[in-house]
Order: sequence, then structure tokens, then C-alpha cells
Amino acid sequence: MRKALGVDIGGGSIRVSLFDETGKELETEVSPTPIHLDNESFLKILKDTIRPLAKDGIGIGVGSPGPLDNERGVLIASANMQGLKNLPISESLKKEFSLPVWYENDANCAALGEAYFGDYKDAESQLILTLGTGVGGGFVNKGILYSGYLGNGIEIGHTTSVIGGALCGCGVCGCVESYFSTKGFLGRYKDKSGRTLANAEEFFHLVRQNDPIAKEILDFGTLALAHAVRNAIHLLNPEAVVFVGGITKSYDLFGKLLESEIRSSIFPVLNERLKIGPGGSLSGALGAASLVFSKEKV
Repeated sequence: MRKALGVDIGGGSIRVSLFDETGKELETEVSPTPIHLDNESFLKILKDTIRPLAKDGIGIGVGSPGPLDNERGVLIASANMQGLKNLPISESLKKEFSLPVWYENDANCAALGEAYFGDYKDAESQLILTLGTGVGGGFVNKGILYSGYLGNGIEIGHTTSVIGGALCGCGVCGCVESYFSTKGFLGRYKDKSGRTLANAEEFFHLVRQNDPIAKEILDFGTLALAHAVRNAIHLLNPEAVVFVGGITKSYDLFGKLLESEIRSSIFPVLNERLKIGPGGSLSGALGAASLVFSKEKV
């Protein structure tokens, strides 16, 4: 059975896993993302993390935040990994490991992984949103990933939800990512309380403790996200909308409001077939490995 490496590059860590074609995770290596980011040190850690698994794979799939150029395999920049610029990911990995490399936006990888292996794999089309440090999006129709120009399509996190709103890491004010993401929750909590929270877990703990500021921020962020999704549904008409990523561990705190707001605001005819819900606990690395398997099948 063929095996593929999936590389999930995030703001906190680099995760590399080896998978077989059923989606079974066989081995994994994890390294923390460097605190002081520059191209040279980042590429060294990336290669060192991949190296123990490279001998067993037919190819390497890589997912990362964008913007990126998937044709040249270059990470142009990242709002959540500032310090990296024009990072030649594909070229560096091909040279180091002599394997084919496919590189896509991490949300596109998540979308493809969900379409191949997830709970909604039987749907004709899936709009997948990654809810974590930021907000990403991906769209798969009849098993084909829509990646957009140079891999930068379906950037739903950087659609405007609040005119004149909070400043996003991308440099524009009012993005939905500024209101519903780890960075968004922590930023808005500090704005309103003056208190700095360590992570999303601390924020959601406050919500569970009925902290009024945290609850207000979550409710507003949920409505902002719901209407960003509404816009995407009206554009794409997906059969399924699937939420994945670390924040979905707290889906019980916002899922009901999110789903009801989406369903109450879209065209009734679309509700007849639309499925909405959290996805399976698929790793971003599996989504990246899906790039290898899908390309190999073409």
C-alpha cells in the first residue's frame, strides 16, 4: 500500500505524519515553530522534522497559511508567521529528499482531507472552514479541490464582517478572523478588559464560567462567522458546510447559535439539502497527505 507524508505548518508547530491510503496515521514527528522566524532557520527545522519519515513515502504534501504561490511552491508571507517571506518550500524539499512535493493553503488541504476521509465524504460538495489561530476556507466539488489563483482561493477568514472593525493581521480592518479565531478572541478580550489571555482554552474556560465579556465576544464572533458562511453558501451552494480545527473542541458553546443563524438567513431552497456540522478529528497533516494521494490518482 502506498504511503504519503503530510506536513502541517502552523503558527505554533510543524507536524509531519506518514499515512497510508486509508488515512491511517503510521508515524508522526512534531517540532515547535521557531519563535524568531526567518527563512533559513525555519527551513532547517522543517527538513529535520520531515527527515525521519521521508524514506517511506511516495511524495510529500505540505499545507501552510498563505498567501502563497502553489505553482512555484512558495510561501509568500503569513499573517500568523511574520518573518517568513518568499519561502521556497517545494524547491527546498524536492532538493533535500528527491520526492515529488505538492503545496497548498492549509485550509485547502483540510478541505481535501475532509472530502476524502471525513464525516461528510459522501456529500457532492463540501465547504470546509478551519477554525484555529485564524480562519481558513476550502471548497471541494465532486472530489476536485478549488484552489484559486496560485492556491489563494476561499480565503473566507479575510472577508469583511465588520465595517471599520478591528485590525486583522493581514492589515485590513474588520475581517471575520478578527472576531472568530484564537487571535480574534484574545485580541477582543484584551480590548474590552485590558487582560491578556494565554490561549483559546483560557478564553473558552471563561465562557464556561459565564464571564460576561467572554460570552459577549463569543456570541458576536459567532454571528460574524455565520454571516461570512451565509455569503459563501450563496456563492458556492455547497451540500455540506464543515467546521474543523482546534476551536471546534468547544463547538458545544457556539455551534447551536452558529447553525441556527446560518439556516435562518440563507435561501430556504438551499436548506433542503444543506448539511452543517463539525468535521471528524482529521489532522491538518492528513489533509496535506491527501494532496499526494489525489494527485497520484489523476
